[in-house]
Amino acid sequence: MWCVNRAAICLRYVVARMRAEILTIGDELCRGEIVNSNSSSLAARLWDLDITTRWMTSCNDDEADIVAALTLAATRADLVVCSGGLGPTEDDLTVDMVSRLAGVEPVIDEAARGRMEAWFGRAGGRVTPIQLRQVRIPAGARVHPNAAGLAPGFEIPVHGVPVICLPGFPREIASILDGGLIARLRELREATGQVERIARRIYRAFGRGESQISQACRGLVDEVAGASIHYQVKFPETLVKLVVRDPDQAAADARLAALDQEVRARLAGIIYGIGETETLVEKVTRQLIERGKTIATAESCTGGMIGELLTRLPGSSRAFRGGAIVYSNDEKIRQLGVAPATLAAHGAVSEEVVRELAAGARERFGVDYAVAVSGIAGPDGGTPDKPVGTVWLALCGPKDEMKTKQLAWPGARDQIRLLSSWWALRLVDEALS
Repeated sequence: MWCVNRAAICLRYVVARMRAEILTIGDELCRGEIVNSNSSSLAARLWDLDITTRWMTSCNDDEADIVAALTLAATRADLVVCSGGLGPTEDDLTVDMVSRLAGVEPVIDEAARGRMEAWFGRAGGRVTPIQLRQVRIPAGARVHPNAAGLAPGFEIPVHGVPVICLPGFPREIASILDGGLIARLRELREATGQVERIARRIYRAFGRGESQISQACRGLVDEVAGASIHYQVKFPETLVKLVVRDPDQAAADARLAALDQEVRARLAGIIYGIGETETLVEKVTRQLIERGKTIATAESCTGGMIGELLTRLPGSSRAFRGGAIVYSNDEKIRQLGVAPATLAAHGAVSEEVVRELAAGARERFGVDYAVAVSGIAGPDGGTPDKPVGTVWLALCGPKDEMKTKQLAWPGARDQIRLLSSWWALRLVDEALS
């Protein structure tokens, strides 16, 4: 029993972990012409099944490259999932190369042929020989029907390792997975014998950088069997991912529950939510709607970004009343009643001005909350006293309660604007919590 990288992972047992490799095939991927979203979505679906993706590979539509990539994958993985190369054109070579490695010939899947003929018949056409290439599979392969397209998925062992081939279109992959492949993946996972179970939780943190969050969590998983902690920056937030592995699900769940309290204590005031789905934007909008509260915005440097975030969800009109984009001092005075004397004495980027902006917006829009922002987003416009990245925010709430915050973020313009918008929402979140 041994321990390695104490800040990241401590192992006290050896477990038979199903190792998967994802292989995506296509010249357009290797040329960077399209974003390879299939790898990430497939890895996420496998992760949900407690199947760990150890490798992700992409290769061109080239016979030698496909054979080499598949051969390597079959020598190191317990499961290979491929996407791409199942189309009708001469550069769609996946069926041929998998058949070669499996020692069989390509054949027509008759069920897929029937669906193709019915589809073309409804469109007033007929199936040509080149189109039939799309419904081929290696002889003897297990078929995974594609209800969203024409090319079927299939599964066949290569060097004793199950290789599952799927089309390249994301919606077709999702259809095949949901149509029965998920159940088959569970079967394959269980067939490995001793199966690793995974308990996991994602903490959404905002207000500190990744290094600060990591420092706060240092040593958290030391001496905890099978536990690891990981960090993912999705600016301006950081996702803290806690994972516990064990052959027994109940044991993994128990250790995760024990660690949960410690994570919350160490990151108190930084964690705004738990889970993969609800962002800060969605949380604030949901809370405003559920509580019957209304909000307006007064924006200078963000130029309407806060309002855009607050209107992303359907039904947001029940909470968001409107906003004023007051980029110039004249508009701050005209639209929201900021006193010229305040601007003259303190400048547009000041606590005093955002207080008046927030109060003016709350009064004019007749809302429960109004949030205001004024700052220097750069790349120029800074001064020694107020460098680029200086931002002031204010939230005016019921009974004219006021909360302000100053930011000093010496980043790029788009980062400063986005960070300012999120901090505006964080002030609202804190007021509603």
